[in-house]
Amino acid sequence: MSNQPQITARFGDLFDALDTDGDQTLTWADYQRLVDRYVSGYGLDASAPRALAVQEAYESLWEMLVRASDEGRLDRERFVGAMQEASEDRSRSNTAEAVAEAVFDLLDGDGDGTISQEEFLVYAKALGADEDDARTRFAHVDTDGDGIMSREEFVLSARRFLFGDDLDSPGGFVFGMV
Repeated sequence: MSNQPQITARFGDLFDALDTDGDQTLTWADYQRLVDRYVSGYGLDASAPRALAVQEAYESLWEMLVRASDEGRLDRERFVGAMQEASEDRSRSNTAEAVAEAVFDLLDGDGDGTISQEEFLVYAKALGADEDDARTRFAHVDTDGDGIMSREEFVLSARRFLFGDDLDSPGGFVFGMV
């Protein structure tokens, strides 16, 4: 597990973003609120395939995060440790990156295999992000500057958030940070 302070700080910030009820613990209810924001932000029925894919990806991540917890809740320290373990697990399909894949499919509203800035702004609005900040994040993720995010650019932004040195990595939005 990584002992890099920037990774610990990043996952601590993610904890704060996810702890929407302010009780200093995370439960599935905190993640469900995030999923619900996505679903309502896109005007989807919870049974729509894109909504179900995001729901299932976050459920899998949550199950991995709490697998060592008897209580089904995580304080900051346990969340940070579990998130580091989940993001670094290379023994099988990486659960944290699976979330990025599912969120990409959610954002790709027209199904063309890319995310336009307009599609990204819908997502940013669902998360409560400032539009100017969202445009800046979009530009940082669009590494080739072609005006669209490819799946590769999007997932790479999530990887950089999980593993990179930049505390301000724009890929945190994949996991609900605004």
